[in-house]
Amino acid sequence: MRPLVTTRRIVKGVLALAFLWSATAAHAPWLVAAADESALVTLSVIGTSDLHGAALPRNGLGGLSLLAGYINNLRAARAIDRGAVVLIDSGDTFQGEVESNLSEGASIVDAYNAMGYTAEAIGNHDFDFGSVDSPSARQLAGDLRGALKARAAQARYPFLAANLIDVSTGRAVKWPNVRPSVLVDAAGIKVGIVGVMTIDALRSTLAANVQGLRIAPLAPTIVEQASKLRAAGADIVIVASHAGGRCERFDQPADLSSCDDDSEIFRVARNVPRGLVDVIVAGHTHGGLAHQVNGVGIIQPFFRGQSFGRIDVVLDRLTKRVTRIQPFAPQPIAAGQYEGQPVANDPAIDQAMAPALQRVHQLQATPIGVSLEVPIPRVATFGSPLGNLFAEALRAGVPGADVAAINNAARGLRADLAEGPLTIGRLYNVFPFDNRVARITLTGAELGRWLAREISQGRRGWLGISGVDVRTRCRADGLHVDLFRGSGPIHDDDRLLAVTIGGPTLSGNLASSDPVAGIGPIGHAPVVREIVEDWFRRLGHSAQDQLEAATHRSSAFADAQVVDCVALER
Repeated sequence: MRPLVTTRRIVKGVLALAFLWSATAAHAPWLVAAADESALVTLSVIGTSDLHGAALPRNGLGGLSLLAGYINNLRAARAIDRGAVVLIDSGDTFQGEVESNLSEGASIVDAYNAMGYTAEAIGNHDFDFGSVDSPSARQLAGDLRGALKARAAQARYPFLAANLIDVSTGRAVKWPNVRPSVLVDAAGIKVGIVGVMTIDALRSTLAANVQGLRIAPLAPTIVEQASKLRAAGADIVIVASHAGGRCERFDQPADLSSCDDDSEIFRVARNVPRGLVDVIVAGHTHGGLAHQVNGVGIIQPFFRGQSFGRIDVVLDRLTKRVTRIQPFAPQPIAAGQYEGQPVANDPAIDQAMAPALQRVHQLQATPIGVSLEVPIPRVATFGSPLGNLFAEALRAGVPGADVAAINNAARGLRADLAEGPLTIGRLYNVFPFDNRVARITLTGAELGRWLAREISQGRRGWLGISGVDVRTRCRADGLHVDLFRGSGPIHDDDRLLAVTIGGPTLSGNLASSDPVAGIGPIGHAPVVREIVEDWFRRLGHSAQDQLEAATHRSSAFADAQVVDCVALER
């Protein structure tokens, strides 16, 4: 009988406990809520994109050391509730500011390593540096994706590029520390991350550096990689996407009325099966997002390191189901408070960048051997004095070139050339890109039509030209350009070897849709900035005469007829 009595007592005890729990829950429901909440974990996904080398603060905003202060505060908050922070960058990270350019992005990767980034997607401008530079900041011969590969090898986190396809294999590229996706652990939660870039990526960088590559469609690539990650046990899937959108309001995540509803990333989200992807960290368009499309939370933090994106994913540890996705409006990176604590610059980030920045500052101060007596402006009323200067250097640097012509509005002279000693840093400020020289053979008539079109479209103040004299006249059919070399005219059927600043195409330069043709094979065309530097070094102190000639040559466009004729056309 003793076993029976024991069993009855146990049953009565269990029933009594059940009654007590029921009564307690009725009068203290917070206990039930606490029991449920204890199974939940929050992952805060921080998104950055389109930094463009802006590692240092500008106008009181940004700076990677201050961004690290925000991340440190959020990590401390997540540690209290046993959650975690996942730090994602969506590309176009390196090209832009001289502190990054002159280190080919090494200073940024040093900072990102110290900040504990989880993964980074490759963007179109991450190809811009081409091959690895010499210590004097000149491109060495070799792999035209060498600088990007060096940054990936330097990183202690993976670079992701699932839809960047090697044409020779038909598969995603296989470079050291570059992969389609990655599976990581965050607070005991398995997080899968896929990296993709815009379908237009290879048309928005330097053509020489992306030969032999193509871009696969984003949505099918994401579906393939996300499915593999789910099969490998991923509880949450994030897409780091160098493709994005733009919205004006961020108060209602489901409200797309202020958005470009046909944005590439919205179309991608709609074409991914619901529930396969939880979060997209977007980029490329320099816009802001904090929205939800087809059940996917999408954030995008504007650009140049002035803000960051955040989205919280709440997941039940027991069921592994996502219970809530909460995007936040882009957060400006400025002095203040975050997560209830003051935000402080993290000195470890500045220390991590210091060695690379010291080398950069030494390069910036390296003299070229020329001192300018007067500033050379990019833009004048008619013609560009600085554009003429670059055109003169390009024509002199390419044997056999008859003419050099550029529209520097399209090909990026970024600053006036101030008076005083010329240094590597000041030349970089004027032209921070690694574009190569492009050449094209065209007739006198074709060159004349291009110049007439540029002048008629109001770009005459941006035009730089060398090797020909330009005279304009107004005819019944519009503005007409006559070209001369010395005292002799250039005829319509004369063949000219023209050189310009190469890009993905020659649009905005000497033709509307011609592919870039390099000097010999495209990969061996000289770098524009290096040609200009060499030209200055050869001239030395006599450069001042050339500068004055370039300034005066702008008056070639200063025919009063131009203004009247253009006004008549409009």
